[in-house]
Amino acid sequence: MRKQIDNFTITDTADKVVIDYDKTLKDWFDTLITLAIGLFLSVATYFLLQQGFKTSSYIVIAGGLVFAFQAVLQSASGLSRLLQPTRNLLVIDKNAKTLFSKHSPFTSKTFSLDDIQTLVVSGQREKLFVGSKNQMTRTYCIISAKLKDKADERLFTINTNRFLRPSSQKLETELYSKAKRLTSELNNYLKSKYKWTGYSEAEL
Repeated sequence: MRKQIDNFTITDTADKVVIDYDKTLKDWFDTLITLAIGLFLSVATYFLLQQGFKTSSYIVIAGGLVFAFQAVLQSASGLSRLLQPTRNLLVIDKNAKTLFSKHSPFTSKTFSLDDIQTLVVSGQREKLFVGSKNQMTRTYCIISAKLKDKADERLFTINTNRFLRPSSQKLETELYSKAKRLTSELNNYLKSKYKWTGYSEAEL
């Protein structure tokens, strides 16, 4: 049996449940924008540091180091998006009673279903780039599993598919609704508790 929740596909067979993800045009657009910002900051870093060392200006060098830090963050974020896995993001083995999670291109984890205590949905407002007068904010939801040993394991990141950003309240409600539907479907197999922690601010 297969079920579609936006761009997530849930396949339920006799021995396992598999969740896959199909990237949208918005996903590719966000990846290119993030990589472009990283490239711009890298070029700006090069010229600032070159000028700073040439003139022995500590202020310019400090500015270049700030740009370098942002360039690393944005480039890493862009590469992570580009290499984001889309197949077998989550696999529930019904026979072994284990959950396999692969939410990033470089890490994966397997743990017992009995260790999962609560499915937690949290919202995030992340300031990607701060200029002198404006800023870019990425809003998304995270679905994670809280284990009996109190560890939190991220399972999914829920992003918007919209190119034109609606009001903050509408966007946050839309993301929460998508995350809750996916969590509810997942809970048909995990039978765990559910918790919503609201939205929080983060600045890079």
